[in-house]
Amino acid sequence: MEIPGFTTIGIIGGAGQMGQWFKEYFESLGHTVLISGRKTELTWQDLAEQCQVVIISLPLDVSIDMARQVGPLMNKDQLLMDMCSMKHDICQAMKESTQAQVIGTHPLFGPSTAGMAGQNVIVCPMGEGPWLPWLESQLEAKGAVVTITDGYTHDRNMAVVQALTHFMTISFGETLLQLGVDPKEIRPYATPIFRLKLGLLGRMFAQDTELYRNLICKNPMASEVLDQFLSSANEVKNNICHAPEIMTAIDAFLGTFPEQGMIESDACLETLAKFKERAM
Repeated sequence: MEIPGFTTIGIIGGAGQMGQWFKEYFESLGHTVLISGRKTELTWQDLAEQCQVVIISLPLDVSIDMARQVGPLMNKDQLLMDMCSMKHDICQAMKESTQAQVIGTHPLFGPSTAGMAGQNVIVCPMGEGPWLPWLESQLEAKGAVVTITDGYTHDRNMAVVQALTHFMTISFGETLLQLGVDPKEIRPYATPIFRLKLGLLGRMFAQDTELYRNLICKNPMASEVLDQFLSSANEVKNNICHAPEIMTAIDAFLGTFPEQGMIESDACLETLAKFKERAM
């Protein structure tokens, strides 16, 4: 089949924040975008009938059920996609439910992101087909960094990238709570790094905390990663003061990355310092 230059894209859950973000994105590329939601005139059945591409933009549990409902309505010339934070189960559900080409995606950014340039997007194709190069070209058109992988590898990496990261932030907040350390009162004592960590803690709790909890609790690979983190934290606690080889081993493991990390973190801290000046 030949894919037209401009196509009609349907987003199930398109009234949500990420759905709206991608509606505007695909429209900026010249495509027609239809959306369905609880309060829209169009239904998901309408999207399956009228659109060449159907994207599921719903929470994971709902997405799996939706894939099993919308999939049978689609034909082999269409593309069925999702944007869930976990990939293995939803990709399997889509593949088992439809004749359409199936591609799972995970945009690694939120709806407050200004643009696509430099943003990571994971793409998990379920088999061959003409829609994969089309999707890559659409994402890369405005500078996305596309990585193609499978659902298992994605979920394993997300156990570190998301589950571990958010677990550490929540644990930091719980520690402040148990110590009775008020973030506002400790700010005058804050180093730039501590202020950045406070900012990340505040950022999490300014948003939907259930989303962050689900990124930990609904990834079946997270438990092993968190157990290793707790073991590593205990190892460091017991040995940091009298076993400098811990630091030496980590330094060797990181290789040349610290130089890059210094450059990127310096940019963050410089921006934070300017914000502080404006706030004062």
